[in-house]
Amino acid sequence: MGLFDSLRKMFAAPEPEAGPAPAASPPPAPAHGVDYDDERVPTPARKKIAAILTALEDVATMMDREQVQAVSRTEIELMRDEHLPKLVKSYIDIPPAHRAEIFRKTGKSASFILEESLDTMKARIDEIARNLAQHDLDAFSSNAAFISRRYSDGDPFR
Repeated sequence: MGLFDSLRKMFAAPEPEAGPAPAASPPPAPAHGVDYDDERVPTPARKKIAAILTALEDVATMMDREQVQAVSRTEIELMRDEHLPKLVKSYIDIPPAHRAEIFRKTGKSASFILEESLDTMKARIDEIARNLAQHDLDAFSSNAAFISRRYSDGDPFR
């Protein structure tokens, strides 16, 4: 055995002992401990939340296909992982007996403000989706125009 082999053995990390397999991790908890189907969330808001979650998944899929700036990707992740759960949790945490205080302060009910906020979030997601789709539309138009020029009867370079 050479000098380098001896040194390698001396400084090598010990082999892990074969032991019992690690226990399976529990299923992930809802984001921020929020149950979007909580009965305290009004039914119309639950429907909007479901639409937002679906739209977020669709946009994430579109982003995976495209070269998307990290800023847009981060915005979508923040909506999904932070903003939406915090909004819903903050609504759920309002004691029902004190919800009228929001109306006295704003002239709008807490449920109205929740739904209005959800609509604002959905509009932003739709805008991001439109921007991503525009790239696809532009690419399709360019390809269709190329095919039209390339294979039309009036093309002198054919």
